[in-house]
Amino acid sequence: MIFSLPLILIALALLLGVFVVALALRKRFGNSDLRLIGEPAHVETSLAPIGSVIVNGELWPAQSPSGEVIPARSRVRIVAVQDMSLLVETCH
Repeated sequence: MIFSLPLILIALALLLGVFVVALALRKRFGNSDLRLIGEPAHVETSLAPIGSVIVNGELWPAQSPSGEVIPARSRVRIVAVQDMSLLVETCH
């Protein structure tokens, strides 16, 4: 069975793309997430209780562990990382 060169190139490009995405996710969701605990963040979309925050210039999914609603533009602090999401509480 003979494969055409364009088909082989497309398959290799797709495999390379999957590899790059896997490396990016590993970097973002690896052990380095523990360094985020204690960092300040700004609420981008209301946490009711799930929304998003910006921390160190990156948009992250976040939620309030107590289930409280935290409005957009509030300042919060990261208390934990759970299931690829940040748990945050309001800064007092």
